[in-house]
Amino acid sequence: MKSRKKIEKRQIIMYLLGVLIIPVGVVFTVNSHAGAGGFDAMNFVLAKYLGINTSYVIYVTSFLIVLITAGIRRTYPRMVTFVSSFLIGFFIDISKNMLEGVEGTGLISSAVLLIVGMIILGFGVASYIASGLPPNTNDDLVLALREKGMPIGMAKISFDAVCAVLAFLLGGEIGWGTIVITFGLGCVVQFFDGFFSNYVRKAVAG
Repeated sequence: MKSRKKIEKRQIIMYLLGVLIIPVGVVFTVNSHAGAGGFDAMNFVLAKYLGINTSYVIYVTSFLIVLITAGIRRTYPRMVTFVSSFLIGFFIDISKNMLEGVEGTGLISSAVLLIVGMIILGFGVASYIASGLPPNTNDDLVLALREKGMPIGMAKISFDAVCAVLAFLLGGEIGWGTIVITFGLGCVVQFFDGFFSNYVRKAVAG
């Protein structure tokens, strides 16, 4: 019983660490002006276009993704996946205010911000995924597509590509950095996943 409580505590810590740090990475990549991930760029440009908080846009787009995922699975919407998106959206607004003025103004500064943002994002995503708690709406959509026979890599890239096209059409932060994030973030997540997997194994053994 004691071991069970210890595991649950670590899961909560890892989950909260992930949803707290992911927004920081998102803001760094967007502020690099080298190009953000498709979904993030789309949400940020929609918020700017509509003149509302980015979190509000994230809530709407995430809810739509919940409905799309339910349609793919032909089941009831899994609203539990909305929890991560809600928290991330909330902390993105806070991170935007905290990091206001931290922007890429040239090739070097843009590259540095992009790389730092990717590292932070990879760390955060690996942390919350390894917690074993419900994923966010985007990841659940990718899993639903995999369940229908689409390779998970293709499902992820397809989702990012659709969001990137929409963001580009709206004038969002799409550039060479978007390509780097689309194909490189997975490697960063995998790197940190090894660390968090060991952390979980120690919790089970303990």
